[in-house]
Amino acid sequence: MSKTRSKKKSGSAAFTEKKFDLYQASVQCPEADVEFFKRVFFLHTNRAMRSLREDFCGTGALCAEWVRDHENHTAIGVDFDRPTLEWGRDHYLAVLNDEQRSRVDLRCEDVRNVVGTDVDLLCAQNFSYWIFQERQEMLRYFRIARDSLAEEGLFVCDMMGGSEVTSVEEVDRRIDDGERWDGSKMPPFNYIWDQNTYNPITGEMVCYIHFKLQRGKRMNKAFKYVWRVWQLPEIRDLLLEAGFSSVDVYTEGWDDEEEDTDGIFLKRKHFDHEGTWIAYLVAKP
Repeated sequence: MSKTRSKKKSGSAAFTEKKFDLYQASVQCPEADVEFFKRVFFLHTNRAMRSLREDFCGTGALCAEWVRDHENHTAIGVDFDRPTLEWGRDHYLAVLNDEQRSRVDLRCEDVRNVVGTDVDLLCAQNFSYWIFQERQEMLRYFRIARDSLAEEGLFVCDMMGGSEVTSVEEVDRRIDDGERWDGSKMPPFNYIWDQNTYNPITGEMVCYIHFKLQRGKRMNKAFKYVWRVWQLPEIRDLLLEAGFSSVDVYTEGWDDEEEDTDGIFLKRKHFDHEGTWIAYLVAKP
């Protein structure tokens, strides 16, 4: 039997591979997003959701999960970072079968240049649309999002807020049960969210994600974000100005016994302005 020697990955390639695994294990939960999208779409339309477009899709993990969820589901993922998209093709899409992969369309484009997709639901997750720091830029994007929906479609974006959202600080969280893209278990690590700088004049905030690995090894600045911190009423007003007829806000409830959020997002007219909160905004044309 002949033996082959596998090539050792370069430092940069190994860094890239590891950082996406760590991100998936600590930040994303595509399964939860899929369940929320299906539930809220049915509540608004009384029919099953079939087509998804994810803007700023990164590796396309959510798109992959969407087509895996049902044989009639189709997904479009849009992101302008080609290496990130290619990593997703080689990993998240690689675990799908041929038929499932045929229902995923990953596009390396600016989200503002993709129109007429006529999808049931278009989403912008992980506050990615905060990259648009000027009001007119954001308004233009929301108008494009509205025009890219099918009849009775929905636009969903998430929001981060609270009294601590602009604090310059690091939050360190231990991850003991992380999984890689292929379902294999990861060694325990620490996820560090670094709100590095904030300019109260412009609202611009620079954030990083660092990871602390085993034996004290640290992966600094694995991800960088330069955003404007938008307020929920600002985004809601812009969505209405862009032509959406209504905007609902979904947030989690509170579990007194666990002293933490309960993980159940429900439509609310009021919620407490805590240190940090996460919300979904659901906009209807």
